[in-house]
Amino acid sequence: MSPAKLRFLHTLRKLHAWIGLSGAAFGLLFGVTGILLNHRAVMKLEAGRSEERKVQVMLEGPAASPEALAADLQRHLAWDPSRVRARVQAGRPARFQGREVKASEAWMVTYGGHAHSARATYFPGNLTVEVEQRDASLIEALKRMHKAEAGQVGWILLTDAFAGGLLVLTLSGLLLWTRLAGSRILALGLASGGLALLLFTA
Repeated sequence: MSPAKLRFLHTLRKLHAWIGLSGAAFGLLFGVTGILLNHRAVMKLEAGRSEERKVQVMLEGPAASPEALAADLQRHLAWDPSRVRARVQAGRPARFQGREVKASEAWMVTYGGHAHSARATYFPGNLTVEVEQRDASLIEALKRMHKAEAGQVGWILLTDAFAGGLLVLTLSGLLLWTRLAGSRILALGLASGGLALLLFTA
């Protein structure tokens, strides 16, 4: 084997080892939660539930915009601004007592978290806003973490990085196995192509 190939394989081996080490904690978390979710019926684990609570929050005056409403709720409920999202739900046609009516526009403010989340519904002009809070059980919180739910940008980026790391580990592991030998690379290519064709056909 040429010195250039040896240097490349040595660098690839170090890269493979460091990526594997840095992602070990995430691998453990996703592995354990995946097993729990797949076998929760056999292990007689609860499927995951959330305790819901509703409250009417008084405002000092009608909210001027969804963003202003979100800022008011952050102050009232001590929400982390990075986890708050605001949007407008347009009024939709509906039927009420057999008649066609148009539902009022609503402003929605959501607060995302794995263990705790909330949703506020506000109709423009009102002095109150209805806030529904959900407190997740341990299994439900783990499920939300596993699926990267709750809209937390940092966690989503970390899970994306972990997924990318798995791809790098797979490719680097295959290259290390072949040791850049032509016959092994050909065999790997044929096996991968056959597997891809089988999956496509299925």
